[in-house]
Amino acid sequence: MDLFDRRLLLVTGKGGTGKTTVAAALALLAARSGKRVLLAEIAGERLSALFAHRPVGHHETPVGDGISLLSIDPIAAAHEFLRSQVGGAVHRLMFQNRLFDVTMTAAPGLREVCTMDRIWDAARADRGRRKPTYDLVIVDAAATGHAMAMLRSPTTYANLARGGPIRKRADEIGALIRDERRTAVVLGALPEETPVNETLETAAQLDELGVTIGLTVVNQVRETALDDASADTLAGLVDGGAPDDGAVASRVAAPVVIAHRRARREATQSTRLIDGLGERVPLVALPRIDSDIGRPELDAIADRLAVA
Repeated sequence: MDLFDRRLLLVTGKGGTGKTTVAAALALLAARSGKRVLLAEIAGERLSALFAHRPVGHHETPVGDGISLLSIDPIAAAHEFLRSQVGGAVHRLMFQNRLFDVTMTAAPGLREVCTMDRIWDAARADRGRRKPTYDLVIVDAAATGHAMAMLRSPTTYANLARGGPIRKRADEIGALIRDERRTAVVLGALPEETPVNETLETAAQLDELGVTIGLTVVNQVRETALDDASADTLAGLVDGGAPDDGAVASRVAAPVVIAHRRARREATQSTRLIDGLGERVPLVALPRIDSDIGRPELDAIADRLAVA
């Protein structure tokens, strides 16, 4: 099925793989097709900066072109979850207890399941008259380790709660995550050994959880216009084969040869990733961008994703 036919996309990857940029470009591409998109992140304002917008905080904020932004505050999400489960009076009583915020910080997985509850609410098909309904929610999730903890949290809390509203909500969130028609994960990677290893490990963990991988994006791929034979010829200038009057040629050739060799190493890692994931997972390569990422760069990346 098409990636954008789902209701929820979770973008994750090893830190530094450009997942925030990928999430923003996917939102632009989905909005171009007429989708009403909520683009969310967790405890940060990187997305608002990318869209040259003021910080949006824990509020769904339209920023134009059919896109709204949200920065999920896990503590605020916990209060919302508590109000929905026990009512306003009990919530106010608990909120006055200073131990609540301490518990939120210390309890393993509690922040994650409350964050997932906020995402679940945003992805619902009918949210009522007071809340906007989106065709697609894209989440710039945490790096892979924390993202996996977030995905496991509904099952953890469903097992802890034998019944009642918390168990019911945890089951609903878990059903959303595991439904390949509604949810998919987008994995970000770099064409380097460690990020490729981590991407393959994450893919295996997602399989164990029953979560679908909708797309893998290999970011910052170097391109080379040389073939290996031409690079070897140039390498002769770099590696001592040039006469004395070839010093200038050697200096010119060295960066070209180094860049080609690096591109070839990266191509080997990309091939290893493709082989490891298999044909079941679509893979897109994005070229290396050495400049800062702004709206023109995001549009260009969206164009590349559109034709991939």
